Amino acid sequence: MEQKNIEDINRETQNKIFNPNNSLIPIEGETPEETAKRFASNYKFSNNKAIRGIEKFFQFDTLGAIMKKEVIGGLATFLSLVYILSVQPGLVSGTESITEGAPNMNYFGIFFATAIASGVGCIFMGLFANVPVAVSTTMGINTLVAFSVGNAGGLGYEGALIVTMISSILFVTLSLTPLRTKILRVIPKEIILAIGIGIGVFISYIGLQSMGWFSTTPAGPALGNLSQNWLAIILGMATLAIILILSFRNIPGAVAIGIVAMFIIALIIANLLPEDSHWLGYEVTTNVNGTNITTYKNGFLHDANFKLNGGWTYDFGGLISNWDNTFSAFTNMDIWNNPIFYVSVFIILLMNFFDATGTLATFTHQLNKNTNQHHEISSKALIVDASGTMVASLMGTTPLGTFVESSVGIQQGARTGFAAIINGLLFFLAIALFPIFKAIPQCITGAACVYIGIMLFKEAELVNWTKMEFVVPTFLTVVFMISSYEIANGIAIGFISYAFMMLIMKKGKEVSWIMYLLAILFIAYFIAFAFVQ
Repeated sequence: MEQKNIEDINRETQNKIFNPNNSLIPIEGETPEETAKRFASNYKFSNNKAIRGIEKFFQFDTLGAIMKKEVIGGLATFLSLVYILSVQPGLVSGTESITEGAPNMNYFGIFFATAIASGVGCIFMGLFANVPVAVSTTMGINTLVAFSVGNAGGLGYEGALIVTMISSILFVTLSLTPLRTKILRVIPKEIILAIGIGIGVFISYIGLQSMGWFSTTPAGPALGNLSQNWLAIILGMATLAIILILSFRNIPGAVAIGIVAMFIIALIIANLLPEDSHWLGYEVTTNVNGTNITTYKNGFLHDANFKLNGGWTYDFGGLISNWDNTFSAFTNMDIWNNPIFYVSVFIILLMNFFDATGTLATFTHQLNKNTNQHHEISSKALIVDASGTMVASLMGTTPLGTFVESSVGIQQGARTGFAAIINGLLFFLAIALFPIFKAIPQCITGAACVYIGIMLFKEAELVNWTKMEFVVPTFLTVVFMISSYEIANGIAIGFISYAFMMLIMKKGKEVSWIMYLLAILFIAYFIAFAFVQ
């Protein structure tokens, strides 16, 4: 096909309906080189020296970027993912200490660490990788760290953070080597999908539990006390309904809008209730060795009452305590002797790796389509993402990851890393608003967990349900995660069952030795776990 020259392409552009940005839109029939040359020849740098410097540094001319759209795109992405600053502390602050009787992980410490690590990660992503991708603590891994590694795994939040530190170091190392490509080739896509589906169901369960739908009894999970929890359930489900309606209509920031709308209602209710209302707090009496001990528990709307939640305060001492307790725990042999510690390092490494690679592949495809470029997944972006997990663990929070909500900013016209820097700055500014984020009840933020779980579960449509070698691992992965309340167990049984199914279906030769090795290691994990129960 005869290639068009720049003059012909510009003439076609000028014949279109008038739009001042038409020269920065790919035209059908152009090659990537032609598009880049046309973008550069038509781009007019700003007369302002500072803005011109930004435009040149982030290659606005060859990527067809516009400053206004970069700012709007960055803001749209932030509004889409800002819910994490409420959800993250609510989830992770439930992680107990490995020291008996010591307090749980500090709420403000988690919030501050999340905001700082996310801000630094976004800015680095913009400066070094030049992609409009935001990073923050990811849903799924935060649940794994808090519930599976910290609580159910018996490592406490101190051991859980040490696990993330070690896995992040391995993740950075892996991102710098060709081994990354080899691993991608040997683990079937369906197994990764099964893990995502299982985590989606698990996160949704946690979210519904936060609303009051479920409770834990000695016999196992059960329906919650609906007569006592009805208000929290209504607030949570109304939040979820708003999120789903706005998301269905492709309105940016659907999660944030839903949370803010119902938070205002919860705030009004919480501050009008009498102080002795069970929605704000109640006493619980338990019998310990023949002695009745009465403790006070916060109600569903406790944090939304500014008189009770401490008001406009910042607990920097809690941030320091998270750090001190974690680094002191490096000498605690209960952590190093626990087999869950080692399998958790591997699982978090695995989840970080595939989450980053898969998400960045999606964004790369989206950007290539919008700019008519053919870039591979940015190795710099993978390294920044991996480094972000290390920063997060050192700060005292769960690993960072690229957020799928970045696609909202890309849809709004973001093309360069400048949009990511906007995200980073907004994370820093959000620290001042900590008391507002803290006041959002967990029954409302739980709706965000359910929504994210639904989005993860949607990936089930990509599983090849006609092949039993994928059906069985997917089914068992989900069942084991939910029934054992342990994400790691689901991942382990998924790998084992996949290797087993391939063998009995006489397809064993199609499986890499690495997969068999992993299956054997996971079997060893279950055996070792039997001796430490």
